[in-house]
Amino acid sequence: MDFQTPIEDLWSRRAERRKPYSGIGFDLEGLIRRQHNCAPFDLSLTLPDSRPSAAQIEASRQFLRDQLVIPKSLGFPSDAKIISRRETPAYFVEEIEFTVTPPLRAPATVVIPKNGQRRHPSVITLHSMGGLRAYGREKLLASPGEPAFLTEYRQRNYSGRSLQEELAHRGYLSITIDAFNFGMRSAAAAIDPAAFLKNRLGFSADESGAFSDHAGSTEEPAALRGLSIAGLSIAALVATDDIRSVDYLCSRDDVDTSRIGCAGLSFGSFRANYLSALDERIKAAVSVCWLSTLNGIIDYNILGAMGFFALPPALFRRMDITDIAALSAPKPFLAISGWRDQLMQPCGIAEAHLRLRKHWKTLSAGTRFGSLIYDVGHEYNQKMQEASFDFFDHHLPKESQRHADLPLAEAYA
Repeated sequence: MDFQTPIEDLWSRRAERRKPYSGIGFDLEGLIRRQHNCAPFDLSLTLPDSRPSAAQIEASRQFLRDQLVIPKSLGFPSDAKIISRRETPAYFVEEIEFTVTPPLRAPATVVIPKNGQRRHPSVITLHSMGGLRAYGREKLLASPGEPAFLTEYRQRNYSGRSLQEELAHRGYLSITIDAFNFGMRSAAAAIDPAAFLKNRLGFSADESGAFSDHAGSTEEPAALRGLSIAGLSIAALVATDDIRSVDYLCSRDDVDTSRIGCAGLSFGSFRANYLSALDERIKAAVSVCWLSTLNGIIDYNILGAMGFFALPPALFRRMDITDIAALSAPKPFLAISGWRDQLMQPCGIAEAHLRLRKHWKTLSAGTRFGSLIYDVGHEYNQKMQEASFDFFDHHLPKESQRHADLPLAEAYA
């Protein structure tokens, strides 16, 4: 791809984005950098000289499980309840509620294609953050009467398309849950669900922003303090909830459990990295705009980019961000990035892609790793979506293709 932006302009973002703290006793970035430089990274699989053995890979995977899977939370009945069901010419939409990390329950939107198939390949669609917390799963499926700022959000981040609708047109059943502290899982919704539903429809863009700021700066830290008492983290809650989405899908008669994938943008990308690494039932994953090395953000935007969802205790003293995705290998994995992504430096993006490409090749699975970098920002645009759908079509093939030995598309070589 012919990138038009001079590389020196991209590197200059370090000066534009970095906001160093000054004053006695408050050089947090200096402390973070110093500790990063002396961290052992003894469980990393993707450092330049790494040649991990099977035992080392399993040790890293077990460490990630210990960090991210809440004990005694998997395998329980989902106790799903259908709230509503509607039909369009091309698909059905079910609004449901089921048990995620027990005893918590989450609302979810399931979109089922009307294509005459009894069982469908499925994709867990993981919604983004983007400074919008009043809505979660609704980001991925438009509905009549939604507020203008939500439609505009989808336009900026998803080329105006509803990801679940597009997947239905391609023959995939999909599910999106509200992640913790988004939409109907926000504190405001917990206090008075009916009032919250009514009020958020009338939010202005400024009111939505204020709601998101409060949820992120007040409600989330308070929740983290409570979770910490039990030795838990928001990262673990998010990851365990998403694994429970796989549990739920596997309970449905209309899902082919041998063909389940996951995909997400930004916050959803980090979740896709977690989910694919932790759950062997995920057979293919697409991660969009959250692939970087720690070095690509640590002196650039570390305090702005790494939310609580990205911070399991002690993880980044023993592993790099790239190691999370690496634990998906050798299963099919498509890494998509925007070269102009504001959250991380281009050097971190490029190195992450190179490290992961090398890791899959080391495991003799190079053709199962896709690496695409577009000359765009932090988004999941139409071209990126079409590339990811093609990737799923190849790696979660329709029934007639399942036993065919198909060559991998050149784009993913």
